[in-house]
Amino acid sequence: MRCIILFSILFPTMLLASNLSDSNKLFDFAENIYPEFFSPSGSSTSDLEGYLVRYYSETNNYIGTKNGGVYVYGDIFNGLLNVGVIADYVELDVDGDELLAQLFTDGISDVQVQGKGTVIVILSDDLQGSRHQRFIIKLESEQTLLISHNIDLAPRIDDLSINDSIEFFGEYEWNDKGGVIHWTHYDPEGNHIDGWLWHNNIVYQSL
Repeated sequence: MRCIILFSILFPTMLLASNLSDSNKLFDFAENIYPEFFSPSGSSTSDLEGYLVRYYSETNNYIGTKNGGVYVYGDIFNGLLNVGVIADYVELDVDGDELLAQLFTDGISDVQVQGKGTVIVILSDDLQGSRHQRFIIKLESEQTLLISHNIDLAPRIDDLSINDSIEFFGEYEWNDKGGVIHWTHYDPEGNHIDGWLWHNNIVYQSL
């Protein structure tokens, strides 16, 4: 608890980093390359005072991102240390709107994408087979997407409202209305890239 308080003090409140997928990619890279600092792997990402952060209980270290910058915190680092920017370590994702527009134009499906939109329609849950929460978002580019979020594998967003902002990472499937985003959850079999939804500073990925 003391470490969390210290980290909060050292990291003043700012806007949440907008690209969760880039941060998660960076965190996964750090766990793989530097397990002596960041263990156990697979820690959940959380919003701590406006920063995207993972805490590692075995090593008692943190890694976090802010506005593209990368920070580590722990005794081994003599406190807080800026270690560069995300792009120093991993390739950043391409602009989500641009990629989604190209996929829609070309009629391409089965592509992992990330992006951000505004909720414009809330639909009833699909209860046939695996249950899915469904809603439609509009991107800044004006393209619309149906989000089909598996609520048998990930939490339902119970407080979802029209005009809410949603950030997503999932698989794109083409349709003539703009497309569908699914696989916004972890894969319990480990065969598919884990997706997520981000709403009101909460990650919706696994139960």
